Amino acid sequence: MSLAGKRIFITGGSRGIGLAIALRAARDGASIAIAAKTSEPNPKLPGTIHTAAEEIEAAGEKRWQSNAIYVMRLKLRQQ
Repeated sequence: MSLAGKRIFITGGSRGIGLAIALRAARDGASIAIAAKTSEPNPKLPGTIHTAAEEIEAAGEKRWQSNAIYVMRLKLRQQ
């Protein structure tokens, strides 16, 4: 199934399965919105929302015309 022309919102998009899904969707030509809480580098965990955005943009670069990537930093916790 092609994701070309679709709009996708992905949580946890800075690494792991969220990033993998975003990269695949970008290669297919989807517009991507990612949400993640990691905006500052962590020595124990690779990637931030900013590095993910760069990777996703590069993955979709050849396919995008009017498509875009949107980045949102979210920190949701139940206290």
